[in-house]
Amino acid sequence: MHKRNVWTEITALLLLGLSPLVIAAPPGGPGMHAPPPAAMQQRIPYQGEEYVFSEGRWYRPHGTQLRPIVAPPGLRVRTLPGDAREIWIGSVLYHLAAGTYYLWRAESREYEVVSPPVVASQATRYDVIAYPARGQNEEQQGRDRYECHRWAVTQSGFDPAAASTAPSAEVGGLYQRALGACLSGRGYSIN
Repeated sequence: MHKRNVWTEITALLLLGLSPLVIAAPPGGPGMHAPPPAAMQQRIPYQGEEYVFSEGRWYRPHGTQLRPIVAPPGLRVRTLPGDAREIWIGSVLYHLAAGTYYLWRAESREYEVVSPPVVASQATRYDVIAYPARGQNEEQQGRDRYECHRWAVTQSGFDPAAASTAPSAEVGGLYQRALGACLSGRGYSIN
């Protein structure tokens, strides 16, 4: 009869059980990721540094690996992932992808990383309720709201998307009236 070494068998079983975990762990230690395929990466130089945008997430190169980061405001990308959401806060359309907020910049046709918006209380909201009276589709409504928001900012000198404090009632009202007038002129019923 053949005598078995129980400890050898236990050790072998433990090593077999752990090996998938070791293989599955990302190389480079905690917080590091193997780079996604180059076709899925947008490499973006910004303020003398290089950033990588892939599948809605931001990274910084670290050797041959990528370290996930919180993107600094100002970074821009041409496309967002398909699961990005549109969120209206007041009269401003934000795009949210993987916890990062973006604003569409029509002049450069890019999405720009912005700080998370400050949500104003009901008493300090500057939005107007506008219903499409001419059958405008969602894309047209978004474009009209954005362009009217930009025009209202130039007319009032106040941008609710960038405000950290509430303006005077006069300035807030001027922005709201300008936004309503612009949307009304583009075929929306204003309440």
